[in-house]
Amino acid sequence: MKVVISGGGMVGMTLGRLLRMRGFEPVIIERMPAGAYVPRGYMLGFQGYPPLEEIGVLDGVRKQGWDIAPRPDGSAVAVCVEVGKLLTALAEDLPIVHEHVVSDLVRDDSGRVVGVVATTNDGSSSTTYEADLVVACDGVGSRVRDMAGLEVKIEPLAEASLTWMSPEPGGVSFAMGYLSDGSHIGTLGWPQGSAGWRTCEKVGEEAALAPGLDAIKEMWIRLLPECEKGISGLTSMDQVRYSEPRLLSAPEWWKPGVVIIGDSAHFFGPETGVSSGLGLGDAHALAEAIRQNPDDPDAACRSYVTWRAPVIRPYEAMDPGRQRMVLAGGQQAKP
Repeated sequence: MKVVISGGGMVGMTLGRLLRMRGFEPVIIERMPAGAYVPRGYMLGFQGYPPLEEIGVLDGVRKQGWDIAPRPDGSAVAVCVEVGKLLTALAEDLPIVHEHVVSDLVRDDSGRVVGVVATTNDGSSSTTYEADLVVACDGVGSRVRDMAGLEVKIEPLAEASLTWMSPEPGGVSFAMGYLSDGSHIGTLGWPQGSAGWRTCEKVGEEAALAPGLDAIKEMWIRLLPECEKGISGLTSMDQVRYSEPRLLSAPEWWKPGVVIIGDSAHFFGPETGVSSGLGLGDAHALAEAIRQNPDDPDAACRSYVTWRAPVIRPYEAMDPGRQRMVLAGGQQAKP
């Protein structure tokens, strides 16, 4: 099977490595230059352990981060690590077509997708790649998903989110609490920095950031003392961000010749902490479905859906952003 992967991020590279281990040679197309990424802390949940263990990078990545909720047997529920440590490990010796985007899908007379057109970021040249299966790993705003006509449901959360990232490692790998107004607050720490988040009412960026850096730091320390060491590293409001998160789900994950996985297919609220771990699990399941159906991409997609729907759909239904009884700023519990 000829496989083209649109998106050479965490999920796309994991899928590429798993397919190569199974005897396939996928083409991976990534818009970013080699080695480029947005620095951030990353919580690798246990859902992503099996594929990374099979690839052989889990132990090395774990050693470069901090365990979250370590258990007596030496395992951990999750690991907090600087995301570049994982991306670098996944990219090693993996062929990727960098600084290109999938600009079009090639279809046969029946409408089936049979290839892609990959164009350089500056639009100066294009290459056509044949494909029995195109895999969209290009994120929440997936162009491949939209070009394939796969519908998504996007739902704004009832709350906004205030976040920060600091170069100071902080004192804990993870801490989270719920507050009396229904909001929640948390922090992550890793060897090179730390981050924090909290839900708040949808008041807009200007109003949310108006108190200023000192007030925001004082508020965070008062409500979550575990973050004091990490948040002390904030020196500018540029390190603080207001956003209004949205949930994404897709009723159908494939059409003949195209399948969507990871954030292209499902994206959860910040409270859930499972989006990327589940995306890595998607890559594992799809790689195995392709191995078991090497000459039939439709059968591979059907198997993939059979395996992943019982995993993904409950998370979508029970996202805490939907299910908490009291939301940020609330006074009364929902019915």
